[in-house]
Amino acid sequence: MAHSATRTRITTAFSFHPVQWLLRLDAAYREAQKLKKTEDHYLADMGITRKQADTAFLSRFGSHRWYSK
Repeated sequence: MAHSATRTRITTAFSFHPVQWLLRLDAAYREAQKLKKTEDHYLADMGITRKQADTAFLSRFGSHRWYSK
């Protein structure tokens, strides 16, 4: 019996790119950090409260949920 030299390639619908994932995570963290450190009068100009800004930050980075994204 001859062994076939063809190789099969397994393809998936989703491909994970760790560098792109880290870059997106870093960008999201920097944006959230900027919002968290924004002064209250600027937040009022944007129409949000300090509590809303803190809640947005903690909902994204306060748990380990973001590790799986």
